[in-house]
Amino acid sequence: MPEHKRRKSKSKNTDNIPRDIVVIPVADEDRVCNCGCEKQLVRYETSERYDYQPEIYSVLEERREIIACPKGCEGSLQTAPLPKRVLPKIKATEALLAHIIVSKLHNRQPLYHLEKYTEMVNISRETMARWMIQLAGPLQPLLNLFKDEIIEYDVASLDATSLQVLKEPGRSAETKSYIYCIRGGPPEHATILYDYNFERHKLYVDEWFEGFQGYIHMDADPFFEVLLEDEQVNAVNCHAHARRKFEAITKQVKKQGLAHDALQFYKKLYKIEREAKNKAMTSEQRYHYRLEHSKPLLDKFKVWLDEHYPLTLPKSYLGKAMEYCLKRWDNFLCFLKDGRLEIDNNLTEQEIKPIVIARKNFMFADSVKGAYALCLHFSLIRTALAHKLSPYKYYKAILTRIPHCETVEDYEALLPWNIQL
Repeated sequence: MPEHKRRKSKSKNTDNIPRDIVVIPVADEDRVCNCGCEKQLVRYETSERYDYQPEIYSVLEERREIIACPKGCEGSLQTAPLPKRVLPKIKATEALLAHIIVSKLHNRQPLYHLEKYTEMVNISRETMARWMIQLAGPLQPLLNLFKDEIIEYDVASLDATSLQVLKEPGRSAETKSYIYCIRGGPPEHATILYDYNFERHKLYVDEWFEGFQGYIHMDADPFFEVLLEDEQVNAVNCHAHARRKFEAITKQVKKQGLAHDALQFYKKLYKIEREAKNKAMTSEQRYHYRLEHSKPLLDKFKVWLDEHYPLTLPKSYLGKAMEYCLKRWDNFLCFLKDGRLEIDNNLTEQEIKPIVIARKNFMFADSVKGAYALCLHFSLIRTALAHKLSPYKYYKAILTRIPHCETVEDYEALLPWNIQL
């Protein structure tokens, strides 16, 4: 994970830090000795973990009972077992781990800020970054289930943003890689998944969507071109991208012209979308409403493009804007085929924005493992928010419960739309 390095200081005395004590008892069936006597408490096996409750850092002292037969029977000494933990070898509770992850990625607090807040327990930024990477392994099954939801449903969205990763094999530190944001799943299982890739992007996108059948909202990024060759995939191109090309021209040329005329078409088109939204139409109602109002308008826009494009310089900004529409016209009409589809890909762009804002703080990922961990944690946080869950409470719950997961059903119970907090 990306943070500036700092020399670790010596361990600090934790005697003056608020302290909670948790007693871990020996199981009832182990309390009776072979001789028939009830074992008595000898002492406690004591260990410390750094804990966090909102705005309070403390030490959670865990005392595991050690019991033995009062007659001194051989082999009667019994110690309470350690509870299952997501990262059993670290000195941090699930609450503290949840706080670090959510603070860095959702609240956009760099780890060097969190390092200052945790000075009393002396947790370095390097340690916090290592914990975030280590958690990626235990949490990966949840991300796999996210992907299953996306592939099995027939409507998805795709967008990408750049990420700088310093230590990529065979690449310089300045070379840009990408984080892909993929939305999908049925409405009740709405999923937001982020994934990192640094090479062969066209092949990566094609392989990621292997088995998918349906509609994918996307822009005209060259990385997505391979998807268009798949007969099972219908590209729904983004009208917002096309509109922006004409809008940029009108900001430079104030005089009324063809670019202004194009924006009038889009103004009417988006007014239809707002009306459908304000009337809370069902997918079926929106489908018929668009056929009645949007399709005739788009037919007129197509006639307008066919009329004016041959008279426009192809290398001009206006010519390129018109060509952008005409070249992908069938994909721009695709949203008319199903009322569940959107006119643009703005909802996915909105999910890219949190990464872009957070990236201004952490700037880059140090390693490939760090980049993958960033994507995994962002996926869980943003999907939890999509289902109206508190990211901190959700993370605390899954980190506590995931060590006990043994079957697919156990992991499915931890998904944001299934979990009971």
